Amino acid sequence: MRRHSDEMVQALSQPDVSVPVLLERLSHLTGALRVTVDPHDPDDWIQADALMTPETGALADFIVHLADAGFGANRRAAAASLLLRHGWAAGPIIAAYLAERRTLRIHDFALRFSASTLVEGVWIRQADLLASRNPADIGPGVLASLLAFSEPVLESLRRWSGYSRHALWSMLASSWLAQFSTIGELLGDREQAVRAARALLARHPELARALPETYVIASGDRSEVCQILKACCLQHKGFRRRFCPSCPVIQDRERIVRNREWVCRAK
Repeated sequence: MRRHSDEMVQALSQPDVSVPVLLERLSHLTGALRVTVDPHDPDDWIQADALMTPETGALADFIVHLADAGFGANRRAAAASLLLRHGWAAGPIIAAYLAERRTLRIHDFALRFSASTLVEGVWIRQADLLASRNPADIGPGVLASLLAFSEPVLESLRRWSGYSRHALWSMLASSWLAQFSTIGELLGDREQAVRAARALLARHPELARALPETYVIASGDRSEVCQILKACCLQHKGFRRRFCPSCPVIQDRERIVRNREWVCRAK
């Protein structure tokens, strides 16, 4: 048994040569999110382990930056903002599922954030592709991959911030569903991708309760899937003192007006 376990660890430590090939094929789906296995700029990335130590090191420094940008007025707001960004970083897992019915498992990674605090890069340091006997039903493996990627960070931020698991799951669910919508649109079937997201994430009881409501705002030939989150991201606690359009506490009229303005500006 010990020898078998050692062999599994050794196999995991070897890069899956098919992962870089897959990521290259998916690069047109991850948009502005740079996904790399060999960055030309290895400095200024926050390693996966550091993402679970918000009181020290690189993540503590980034939380100060979040506060300066208006997204981290207190620990709960910082935790919510971090998980919105971390959820968006799961783009390659979601793209592999939607485009190729593959289960990408990311075992070690680092994130890079822009000057405006958005996540701009995912450095996949160790990953593999899960073999499936039935490609038509890989949902459980994909959900497990998403959870393995994000739940350890969620739990560490919950302990640090005191924000509820429900609220923090709401942030992840929002970003994951947004990635499904964005990638689905690029693949030519946004509606089906959103349905797939709901079916997949609803397999997890906490995620099922945290899934945002969605509705479509259209202007001319452009439309966007908008959300109503199940918990507040606390952006209004920052110096801007304004709720985001996805906030569950604002009135529907204000929400629709602001999202319609956004869709019209983006045309």
